[in-house]
Amino acid sequence: MDRDQFQKQYDPDPKEVAVQDYIRKLEAENKALKERIGTDERLFDYIKGTIEAFPGPKPVDYPRPTLKHDALHAVLNVTDTHAEESVLFEEMEGLAEYDWDIFTRRMATTVSKTLELVNIMRQASNVRYLDVNFLGDLLTGKIQPQEEGYGNSLTMPVALPKVAYEIARMLVSLSAHFEKVRVRCICGNHGRDTAKLVYKMTADRNWDMSIYLAAQYMTENCQNIEWEIPRAIMHVSDVVGWKCLLSHSMQVNMTHRTPYYPIETTVDMEHKARANTDKDFHYVFMGHWHHYAILDNNIILCPAMIGSNQYSRFRLHKHAIAQQLLCFFTRKHGLVTQWPIKL
Repeated sequence: MDRDQFQKQYDPDPKEVAVQDYIRKLEAENKALKERIGTDERLFDYIKGTIEAFPGPKPVDYPRPTLKHDALHAVLNVTDTHAEESVLFEEMEGLAEYDWDIFTRRMATTVSKTLELVNIMRQASNVRYLDVNFLGDLLTGKIQPQEEGYGNSLTMPVALPKVAYEIARMLVSLSAHFEKVRVRCICGNHGRDTAKLVYKMTADRNWDMSIYLAAQYMTENCQNIEWEIPRAIMHVSDVVGWKCLLSHSMQVNMTHRTPYYPIETTVDMEHKARANTDKDFHYVFMGHWHHYAILDNNIILCPAMIGSNQYSRFRLHKHAIAQQLLCFFTRKHGLVTQWPIKL
């Protein structure tokens, strides 16, 4: 035994003596509990019986869908399809592309996504009716001189009946899912057969009108499709009591880019011209500008199916997203939802 061991045994540190006494006391108390209660498991069961559980939460009476909301009226705006235009992938640096096959695929996507979104809304409200507003420029046409031409994937004589067929097919597909489909048709500026924009006989000199009439004939066996093909460049449509002015925007003075102020000014002048008549309106749906925007709360610029082309990319330096606009109205609240359908 060395010196340190001898000192610990015969002259221990007082702190160490106190710790050893405390340990012996705990062991004695534990032994006494075991003798009174039994094994370690019985000891745990004894202690567990003194623990109280939290009281259960009081159920919250949260609102649940009742399917008693105001019925919704769906409105699909189809505009600026430019169905026969060619947008070459190589010329657009891979940022956009468009031809006849892409047009037909986007028409099919518009139908499928419209039905998908309508069925989502049907989880809470009844959606029985659909309006389809065609806002013009179904074709690119031949309004530009050769050096400013847009380029086509189909010639006009071939494109006319094919576009009418695609529109009719779209409407027949949609009509199977609604009690009634109301079709409203406005002619655009690209379909005209004049070099300059005219304000007389605009519908009679526009290839959009030919397509509408052909598609109407193709859908005549669908009893729940109702057509309205006005000859005016603007038309007021009633949607569950709310008046909507439909236009391709040919009445707006054009500037280099989207003329937001002239659009608002034109709409304000139209309100004044229509005051105290049944042709005044609450909302405006416009084509022509190729992008989605809302001006002054009630002027809706509807996006184009074609998206970007060479002119918008390199002349205006803008990228337009290929979309179409689906909206929902209620009789009480008017326009309640706008849903751009990405193509």
